Amino acid sequence: MSLFSTEDLKRKKADKAGSGGTASVGTTHLTIGKANEKLHQVFGQVAQNQSVHYVSLGDWSTHDLLFFLLERTGPARVYFTTWAISEYAIRQLYQFIEQGLILELKGIFDYRNGIRKPAELQFLQKITTDIKAAKCHAKVTVIENDHWGISVVGSANYTRNPRIEAGVLCCDKVVAAFHRDWILSELSNNSVFDGTE
Repeated sequence: MSLFSTEDLKRKKADKAGSGGTASVGTTHLTIGKANEKLHQVFGQVAQNQSVHYVSLGDWSTHDLLFFLLERTGPARVYFTTWAISEYAIRQLYQFIEQGLILELKGIFDYRNGIRKPAELQFLQKITTDIKAAKCHAKVTVIENDHWGISVVGSANYTRNPRIEAGVLCCDKVVAAFHRDWILSELSNNSVFDGTE
């Protein structure tokens, strides 16, 4: 059984559908967004115990989604992993810290592709509580405070994303704790990659 028919796919292709998502609370249903839908149109009211499977056609970046979620959760601790992170994204994270939306920032980036300039790395090291280079291709963000546990697992890096990206936003404290715990475990692992394999 498929979630949608081939006729639906043909119609969506003809309509040049944009970003969209499907939300589930207990059961799963499918919604496909129209062209140029933005974050608030795709995710709507983020709800506890809800999962949203989404696709973006370059309509937003991971740091845009993070800010959208922090506006709903309020100040929170943020844990992230990424294959690459841009200077622009680092500056956005710094602004979230300055605004008091990020209380603590810990992360992992790929040791070869994550950061291309020493100045970017130094800036990121100054604004994070803990940061590490590792063999990392995972793209995960965790947002936690006393009321929320949210995880975002998807294909997008912490860069501007002009490509098709997809992922799952999960508002479940147990799932968020799972991702937080393995990120913290890797951060506490003393192995550091020096660029050799």
